[in-house]
Amino acid sequence: MSMRETTSQAQREPDRGPVSPSTYRSGFGEEFPKAVYLSILGGFSLMLASAWLAFGAEADTDLDLMVVTVLCAVFLLLPVIMYRSGSGRRELDVGKSDLKDFLATGIDTATGPLPARDAWLQVMLAPAALAIAALLIGTVYVLSG
Repeated sequence: MSMRETTSQAQREPDRGPVSPSTYRSGFGEEFPKAVYLSILGGFSLMLASAWLAFGAEADTDLDLMVVTVLCAVFLLLPVIMYRSGSGRRELDVGKSDLKDFLATGIDTATGPLPARDAWLQVMLAPAALAIAALLIGTVYVLSG
């Protein structure tokens, strides 16, 4: 064995062994339980509802709000449509894992295992930030208007 081979073997990441079936989830929607997907839907729904409540009273904004609503629906439904048409399935098998199992095991990522609470937080950052921003901007608009 040459010096180069020894150095390259030492620099490799150690083998983590086989992944247990409880932590390995393959396929669309099997990474998270339904509660995670429902929280994403809830965040975007809160954002849209607050935008409609704050800005929907004026006739000038109806078209803008409708375009935003359609775009949000497309962004949320496009992965579902792709899954159903690509796999030939008629029903959506999303979130089959149990919430308790998910919270106990977490998920496996390309950079290593990630605790479930951290994964849920990362997934919810964008919808929660948009919902909070829409609430705050709408509140300021209504109060100043």
